Amino acid sequence: MKFTLTLILGFLTLCAGFPAVVRASDSSRSQKDSLRQVVSRTDGPDKIGAYKELARLYRMESRKEGVLDTLLTIYDALTAEARRTGDVAEQSAAGYNRLIALYDNWLFDEIIRQAPAILAFQSENGLWKNYYQTCTMLLDAYRRKRDFDRALEEANRVYDDAKGRGDRAGMGVALHAVARIYTDQRRFPEAEKSLRESIEMMQDETAYLNTLASVYNHLVQNLIAQERYDEALAAARETENVNRRFEAATKSPQISAWYNLYLTYADIYRQTGAFDKAQIYVDKIDSITKGSVRMYKERGHILYGKKRYREAVEMLDSAIAASPKTLEPKALKLMALTQLKDSGKAVELFSEVVGELQARHNTEYNAKLDEIRTQYEVDKYIAEKERNRNYFLFALGGCLLLAGLLGVMSYYNRVVTRKNLGLYKRIKEQDRLEEELMRLRAQTKGEAEPGTPLPGDRQQRELVGRLREYLLTGDNLSNADVGRDEITTALGTNKNALTDAVRAVTGQTPMEYLRGMRLDEARRMLDSHPELTIEAVAFSCGFSIPSTFYRLFRRQWGISPAEYRKMAESQRA
Repeated sequence: MKFTLTLILGFLTLCAGFPAVVRASDSSRSQKDSLRQVVSRTDGPDKIGAYKELARLYRMESRKEGVLDTLLTIYDALTAEARRTGDVAEQSAAGYNRLIALYDNWLFDEIIRQAPAILAFQSENGLWKNYYQTCTMLLDAYRRKRDFDRALEEANRVYDDAKGRGDRAGMGVALHAVARIYTDQRRFPEAEKSLRESIEMMQDETAYLNTLASVYNHLVQNLIAQERYDEALAAARETENVNRRFEAATKSPQISAWYNLYLTYADIYRQTGAFDKAQIYVDKIDSITKGSVRMYKERGHILYGKKRYREAVEMLDSAIAASPKTLEPKALKLMALTQLKDSGKAVELFSEVVGELQARHNTEYNAKLDEIRTQYEVDKYIAEKERNRNYFLFALGGCLLLAGLLGVMSYYNRVVTRKNLGLYKRIKEQDRLEEELMRLRAQTKGEAEPGTPLPGDRQQRELVGRLREYLLTGDNLSNADVGRDEITTALGTNKNALTDAVRAVTGQTPMEYLRGMRLDEARRMLDSHPELTIEAVAFSCGFSIPSTFYRLFRRQWGISPAEYRKMAESQRA
């Protein structure tokens, strides 16, 4: 009876709310129709104003299917009207808002492609605040793609350009971008240094108080990450002063700035165990946002900290319902279930969290692998420079006396051995990571995190998988005469399709891919078959000319086959 009554009440509530939803939808449609009529009947500022309001309405729905194309069309029309009337400020703002729409839909490559033209226009017309906003959008697109080297390169370019013009605000914006890049790389002390320099640059720039408030807030978060909570509180109080200056300058309340600050206060007090104080700031956020869904998670954190685990689970259920793809509330709920000794639900949630983590692992692993490869190239370059220096010392010692020669040779051998051992361990760690990635891909059937596509399309990935299987079958890998014609015939495809598939999935040509597999097989044979000569290994892996094998092996791994085998034997000993 109780269940039936609850069901009836729920249905009545839904029916009561449905007309309101319909009315809201009808109201939005009516507003859009009215604005289109204004656009069709007017010119100049009135037409631009109607376009801007129409874009605002569509921006609220930009993640719905098909809405983004409509929104971009509106920005194109707005830009054309602004160009016709000579309104460069509106033309600049339309370009920037276009990038925001792309950003909201995670189209970072499109931002990178379109931003340079917008920046050139803003620079030519001296619209520097819009220019730096667009720069920030471009740098953030590189950062979100985890192309940190390019992001830092562009940020330094912006900084140098602003410095050349004596523009302290521009320098501060660039330093803020650098700090965010360092934060993503977990280089917190360097990020803190950039944030403090950014604050110094923009402290007296009234037009950039909104950016200054954001920089201060990021400084607080940086100090929290370093567990320097007293300093974080001091920085948060300074942020309050900036927010008040911001409101005084704009003569309007800045809800977003206070929201971010209250959130950091709640974070500080929660992490220091002052849960009652954290609750105060969560309540303040509720008062200005009229019940933000994010606060479910924050309240769940506080209830967990107070050891009110059952209430925490209920609150975190609301957080998960509001944001199903966010892992943090699920992880916290798992901890609460563990404390409640509810093993059944805990195991079920654990399996769900592990599945989501595995699905995300591909993207995170690839980014980490790129970072390792970059570091490897740096280490290799440094090692080459050190080796050249050692050669010089060797020659110089030979010209002086025998004792000096022996000393230099001994030093050289130690350095090279240490370097080669480091390279060998790095290669083996890379092997381990690649095996782990293959295992996870097998478990998740190659699926990546939503919004992060795998390289190539499904047919191309399947073709590359068949190519790999073919090469590993029989003597195909060791056959030095195997060529593209033979491969395409065996796979039932053509040269162009094979080339396009391999390049899309691996970034290599088919022959480069084949050569890489042969080098990998040779390295494994050097590890597992110490009885074979290096020349025998080369021939068995399809290299008919040993000198070519030596050259390609050193270029691929940084050490010669003989050095690699020596390191492998030393590790087995």
